[in-house]
Amino acid sequence: MKVLIALASLLALSAGQLNTLTKTQELDPAGNFRLNWEVIPGTGDIVLEIVANATGWVSLEIVTDDGKYADVIFGGYNNEFSFGYVEDWSIEWTAGAHLLPIPDASKDIVLQTASSSGPNQTTLRVKRSLNTGDYYDVPFHSGQMPVGWAYSASDAYDSVHAAAGFAYVTFY
Repeated sequence: MKVLIALASLLALSAGQLNTLTKTQELDPAGNFRLNWEVIPGTGDIVLEIVANATGWVSLEIVTDDGKYADVIFGGYNNEFSFGYVEDWSIEWTAGAHLLPIPDASKDIVLQTASSSGPNQTTLRVKRSLNTGDYYDVPFHSGQMPVGWAYSASDAYDSVHAAAGFAYVTFY
């Protein structure tokens, strides 16, 4: 009986952590792009939630410390067709170039929720391993990490972003 009670408590704790994300940071100084997250203890996973004042796609780039490569989480909520979407992409950064990311053959991101609320707010929540072991994914590490962010007024993947920027985040 004690084992069942302990197991039930552990399951409730794990489920609660997926619903409530305790870490948050405004990435856009104008307040249009917020990142919420939670590292789930004992799992090696992280839940990331993007809340952007956008009607189209959103993206979060997990960047290598040298700034030359990024793992791209791209997705959003399509209001016209009422569905959420997420893509696992990557990009090599080249000075002076504005390249489109390329799809990662190993899809290591799990869409948990996507929604649109109000006149222009998109929320995208995904789960991923801290270190997927995939060559094209940037592992999360302790301490500050550079991240890029962007959003668009369109769901078309090749549409130009309405705003973009960089920040540093301490995930754990």
